[in-house]
Amino acid sequence: MAAVDAAPDVDARADSTPSNVDGAGTDSPADARTDAASDARMDASSTTDVTPICTTCTTFGTPVALGPSPSVLVELSGLAASHAHPGLFYTHNDSGDSARFFALTQQAQIAAEIHLSGATATDWEDISVGPCPAGSCVYVGDTGDNKVDRTQYVIYRVAEPATLPSDGSVVTLTSYESFPFVYPDGPHNAETLMVHPQTGRVFIVLKETGVPAAVYEMPLPLQKDVQVTLQQVATLAIPPAEGLVTDGAFHPCGDRALIRTTGTTGLFELTRLTGGTVPSVFGATPLRVPVAVEPQGEAVTWALDGRSYFTASETVSGQPVPSLSQVTCTAP
Repeated sequence: MAAVDAAPDVDARADSTPSNVDGAGTDSPADARTDAASDARMDASSTTDVTPICTTCTTFGTPVALGPSPSVLVELSGLAASHAHPGLFYTHNDSGDSARFFALTQQAQIAAEIHLSGATATDWEDISVGPCPAGSCVYVGDTGDNKVDRTQYVIYRVAEPATLPSDGSVVTLTSYESFPFVYPDGPHNAETLMVHPQTGRVFIVLKETGVPAAVYEMPLPLQKDVQVTLQQVATLAIPPAEGLVTDGAFHPCGDRALIRTTGTTGLFELTRLTGGTVPSVFGATPLRVPVAVEPQGEAVTWALDGRSYFTASETVSGQPVPSLSQVTCTAP
C-alpha cells in the first residue's frame, strides 16, 4: 500500500485550538490518568465476543460485493459491526428518517428494525459500537449540520439488545442515554463518530470543505443529559483534496483506524506510532486501501476479528443500487 502525501498537521483554526491538543508522543500525566481510569472501567465491563488479532495487515484483497442495499436504506449513513451478535451490522439513514436504526446481515438483508422511543433524529450521520458500563453499546451520532446553524448536537447510547429478531421486525427500546454537546468554536457539520474500543473515548471528525478535518473529543466521563463542550484534540492528516470525511472506524485493537472520504478511491488506514496517544492516530501518515466503486461512499467498519472491513454507500438516483462490500486482509 502506498502512502498518501499527507498535508502538514497544521490546524486551519489554530486560534481556537486548545493548548493541550494531543500529538504524537507519550501521554501527558492528565491524559495518561484519563486513559488508565477509562481503560479499567471499560475493560471490567467489556463483552466483546471475538478476541482481536493485532498484527498489521500489509496487503488487502479486492472488494467483494455481498448484497444490494435494502430499499429502506436509500440514504444509508454509518455502519458498525455488532459485538453482541457477530455477523450483524448496525446502520441507519441520515436526515429525513425517524429515530431508528437497523440490524443488517452480511448479505445486506434487514434482520431487525430498532426504534429509540422518544429520541429525535434531526440528522443522524454515524453509528458506532463500543464499550460502556452495560458491556457493549451502540452509539448514534445526531451530528449532521449542512446549514451549520444548529445550537446543539447529541450522541445517543443504548445497550446492545441481548436478542434480536431475524425477520426484519421492529424492536422498540425505551432505555437509552443522551449526551448533548456543542463545539468550542461554533457549529460544525460532521458525519463521523468514532468510539475507541478499549477506552470508550468518543471522537467526532468534521466534514468541511477546503481544510484538513478537525477532530474533537467528548470529555470523559460521559454525562447523561448534561450538555458538554467538545475539545479539539487533532487534525486529520488526510489532504482535503481527497474529499470530505464521511465515516471512520477504529480497528478492534485500537491502534489504527479507517477513514472514508467522498473521493472515488477515498479510503485510508492510519496507524499511530508506538507510544503515541489515542488521538495521535488521526495525524498518522494515511495509507490508501482498496474500496469498492460506490456512487456515494458513506460508511466503513472493521470486522470483529480485525482481518477484514466493510463499506456501504447511499443509493443515488439513476445509478445501480450499491452493495455492501467486504475487503479481506491477504497478508500476513
